[in-house]
Amino acid sequence: MFPRTVRALLRGRGRSALWLLPVGLFAVWGVWFLRASITVYEPSVQARLEVHREVYAVDAPVDGRLVKTRVELHRQVRAGEVLFELAHEQEARQLAEAEAQLRGLGPQLTAARAELEVEQGALVAQQERGAAGVEEAKARLVEAEALARRALEEKASAEQLHTRQLISESEWSRVRTELERAQASEQASRAALARVKMDGTMLATERRIRAAALRRDIAELEAAESVAQASVERLREELERRVVKAPADGILGETSPVRVGTQVRAGDRMATVVAGGDVRIVAQLSPATALGRVRAGQPARMKLEGFAWTEFGMVRATVVAVASEARDGLVRVELSVDEMPVGIPLEHGLPGTVDIAVEDSTPLRLVLRSLGRGLEAPARSRPLPPRSSGDLEMSRGGS
Repeated sequence: MFPRTVRALLRGRGRSALWLLPVGLFAVWGVWFLRASITVYEPSVQARLEVHREVYAVDAPVDGRLVKTRVELHRQVRAGEVLFELAHEQEARQLAEAEAQLRGLGPQLTAARAELEVEQGALVAQQERGAAGVEEAKARLVEAEALARRALEEKASAEQLHTRQLISESEWSRVRTELERAQASEQASRAALARVKMDGTMLATERRIRAAALRRDIAELEAAESVAQASVERLREELERRVVKAPADGILGETSPVRVGTQVRAGDRMATVVAGGDVRIVAQLSPATALGRVRAGQPARMKLEGFAWTEFGMVRATVVAVASEARDGLVRVELSVDEMPVGIPLEHGLPGTVDIAVEDSTPLRLVLRSLGRGLEAPARSRPLPPRSSGDLEMSRGGS
């Protein structure tokens, strides 16, 4: 299409229009030079992959005789896998006894609580029966008092008639006998009321005493159950301490040559588990390019030595931490691995080069920055003019 346009211009306007072509190209280049966005990368002096590793020491927790071991150098282990066992027959027997005692306390507590519930129900029923008996005795006392008052009134009337000799001696004797009988019945009813009250109080007190005794027994059983539960937990922990397991996934990096049947002491080092962790990139940059320009969150890319990036690609990463000062002339920068190319193994220590995207700039700014650096370099490297002998003498005299 472009050659056709040129030919059309030549045919239409002649050779004088050829100047438009370089002007157009210069305009396009000028727009690109002023407005294009270019990502500026700061390269590292050196960089490598690091695998964050945790080392766990596996020691004998208590004194004992080694009865089983699976501690083998460089063997891959999983978290919770049994590494070695110490003799625990005595602890196992004690645990079985404590568990049997704990199981026996449960039914006793259940029976005591049920008996206490029955006793409390019986106490309520007894109180209700006692209240009913008291009411019945009170009613009989009221009836006896009424009969006694009536007999007393009859005696008063009969006494007047007897004084006037209007009734016989036998009738007077009967009236007195009825009065005595009514008064005796009143006294009996009063005594019955007192007896009913006392019996109710005594029965209620007895049931309260039995309920209190049951509560005491329940408290003792609960205390015994708590002690037995604590003993079971303690013995289980003691038993578990004699079965030592791997604290994490990893490789046995160091092992002890102790054999089965050997007596070991608490604190003896049996093995170390080297657990693998997250992969990160550690880069070293010069202070001039890192301080003030490299910050957390900036994207980066890493080219690994031995793996051509045109074939395997580059490792995508992000800056997570930047040292605040240089050490040995370099600034430490840590990066997280966001994307690992397929075919590159995650091995500790793989070297490479990291390029960190620090900013987006235009070609004009980059050229001006390069010119500024170029002008500063000769000024810094320019030697000072030699001082004359007169100046030296003047400086000596002044001093």
